[in-house]
Amino acid sequence: MPRFSLPLVAALAAVAAACSGDTAAAPERTVPPLQVVEPGALALDSRGGLLVADRKLNRVVRIDLRTGRRRLVATRLRDIVALAFDDMGRLYVGADDRILRLDGARRTVIAGTGRRGRTGDGGPATAATLGGLGGFELDHDETVTISEYDNGIRFVDETGTIATIAGTGEEGYAGDGGPARAALLRHPHDLALRIDREVIVADSHNCVLRRIAPDGRISTFADGFASPIAVKGGPGNTLYVADGGAGAIVRLSPDGRTRTVVGRANGPINLAVDQTGVYVSEIAGARRLLRIAGGRTRVLVR
Repeated sequence: MPRFSLPLVAALAAVAAACSGDTAAAPERTVPPLQVVEPGALALDSRGGLLVADRKLNRVVRIDLRTGRRRLVATRLRDIVALAFDDMGRLYVGADDRILRLDGARRTVIAGTGRRGRTGDGGPATAATLGGLGGFELDHDETVTISEYDNGIRFVDETGTIATIAGTGEEGYAGDGGPARAALLRHPHDLALRIDREVIVADSHNCVLRRIAPDGRISTFADGFASPIAVKGGPGNTLYVADGGAGAIVRLSPDGRTRTVVGRANGPINLAVDQTGVYVSEIAGARRLLRIAGGRTRVLVR
């Protein structure tokens, strides 16, 4: 017996109904939502959308937070680790040890060659190698601050020149009170920008947050974490931290001294924050996408 595809079967059924004189309206087909298999990096746009990187399917999906509708934004992106928007609403993607800017179908390399390394300081960021790209953030002048898993923080200035602003590349925990460039980090995963280019680094394997002051000196901003994987700025200069080792989402006061657990997740790895709540992707367990607000957790993707 021949086998037909589902669209063809539906079309044949419609023809059969018409030929038999059955004029009842054919039932509408329900289109399943665009699949997100492994939620990863997150970013909120200015139009009420949440962008989600699917690291399994190598693509970025936009979820309309009002309607729940999903649409495909970008494909063919390997190992997506971070997403961000500039002030013009353009999407930047960290993937395959490069940072790309997406202008419709056009992709512009901002930093990285696609090879892993820590070379290129003092030259064009597009010719530099990145040492295990982690998180990055854009400032209003489109400068880029980058965390590298290989124990460094880099900065791309207005001219596109890259330089190290923290970390020697050697693994360790040292340097507080001195110049950040001479400090030791241990596998930083993410960072957050605050006022006057203050940088808060998730120094993940040291289980602390480090602060790089505008004058270039480094200090420990907050400690006592199991494994701070992601950090994002929130309303009122607060900070949100995904503590992967503790399975907790923590809100810190602006000075870092007061902390509140706002929710739980199975291996939280990425965050996005707006005025109403925090969005969390998981790397362990169910690999879900969560929204935490007002002490309640809602699953957006499972």
